[in-house]
Amino acid sequence: MSLKKSLIKEALFYGVGDMLTKAIAFVLIPLYTNALPPKEYGIYQLLVLFITTAMVFVMSGMNAALFKHFVVTKDETLRRRYFTATVVWVVISSVILVGLSYLLARPLSYLLTGNYGRGGLVGLAAINAGLEALILVSLLIFRMEKRPIGYVSYNVVKVVLIVAGNILLVWFLNMGVSGIILAGIAADVIILAPLLWRVGHYLTLPLSFRFIWPLFLWGIPFVPSSIASVILTLSDRLILRFMAGLGPAGIYSVGYKLAGVVFLFYTAFRFAWGPYMFELGRDTTVANRTYPKVLLPLISFLGLSAVGLVGISPELYRFFVGEAYHASRAVLIPVSLAAMFEAMALFFGAGMQTRDRTIYLPFVTGMAAILNIALNIWLIPRFGFMGAAWATLISYVVMAYMHLRLGDPLMPVKYPWPKIAAIVLITAMGITAVWFLGPLVSRLGAILATAALLWVTSGGISGAIRQVTSITYGIKRNT
Repeated sequence: MSLKKSLIKEALFYGVGDMLTKAIAFVLIPLYTNALPPKEYGIYQLLVLFITTAMVFVMSGMNAALFKHFVVTKDETLRRRYFTATVVWVVISSVILVGLSYLLARPLSYLLTGNYGRGGLVGLAAINAGLEALILVSLLIFRMEKRPIGYVSYNVVKVVLIVAGNILLVWFLNMGVSGIILAGIAADVIILAPLLWRVGHYLTLPLSFRFIWPLFLWGIPFVPSSIASVILTLSDRLILRFMAGLGPAGIYSVGYKLAGVVFLFYTAFRFAWGPYMFELGRDTTVANRTYPKVLLPLISFLGLSAVGLVGISPELYRFFVGEAYHASRAVLIPVSLAAMFEAMALFFGAGMQTRDRTIYLPFVTGMAAILNIALNIWLIPRFGFMGAAWATLISYVVMAYMHLRLGDPLMPVKYPWPKIAAIVLITAMGITAVWFLGPLVSRLGAILATAALLWVTSGGISGAIRQVTSITYGIKRNT
């Protein structure tokens, strides 16, 4: 199999694995919105924020460092020592995290739940974060060994276990938020035993702590960027909790999760596009011919997905979302549109990655995160949870612009700005139409009309695929 086909196959497999873990949020929305009141769902989302942040500190970038050192090192003994050092780091960090969480249970409980007496939930969330970090490190073995089927298989089993656990604990046993966290812990424990058995041959003794230090130094710069990403995507729930209450935070979170389906489409593309981005980006001339022809169909597809999601949202909410959360339907508009601008940021900032200037990325993400916090503080008192939704869209627009300003000088690409503006305008008009039209038939007609306009404007997806394939083939022949 050629290198190009291998890269595409593996990227798509890993994309499926990543999408499966994120798809849990969509599969379980009908269950959560019918079993939990908005306040409790808001608490759960704040615990998700805590788990995600805790994992960043538990990992400390060691996962990225392990991946790099494992791949470039051919010595099997060194590989084992690097993997063992990473696992030991994660285990020790997790124990410290759980200990601190129980020690600070009361203030953390008030911060996340508004109640000093729910410290047990914080402790369970910390345990969940530690187990998730250990599983993430173990699953890296499959990526480093280029075994995507194994990677996806474990993720599929995990998804099934989590869904089954939630149905049992949340729906039948009515355990609420505790049931959600316990279902995650149970799934982690069940999957961890065979996973460690599978990768256990990489664990070696005696442990040498001198292998931890180079991994730590290489990986720690990823922490600020990761924290900024968490702030950009999750901090609005915490701000809503203090400025509007746990109920609005829960309602907003449901709309955000549903709008995330558009981000899932973007994630699938990003996994597949990664190898092409670096290969085609080596030559600025080739990038100029190719990047715009791929970007236009991509943002058109994401825009159409946003229009389609908003267009069918009345039926989606009527049949799958609890009535207490129906006010979150308006959140779909700005949050789903944000995916288009994240895709633009990927292309506009490609020069920072292809020209090895990744040191700029934490700055860009950090500035977008700071802007997001400021916008939330300003808009939430005026517009409630919709203020948080519009803050998300504005932050992604600004982030795309910052990627352009920093990435374009490194790898200048002439994008067709009139077409990009037309695609954004057509998408906005399509969303406006489907939002105000009543009958489903008329909304479907508006979606089809939007699709036709976007197709003509972007030049079609098939043309972009042919362009990438032909140029990539030409590069390979010349090299």
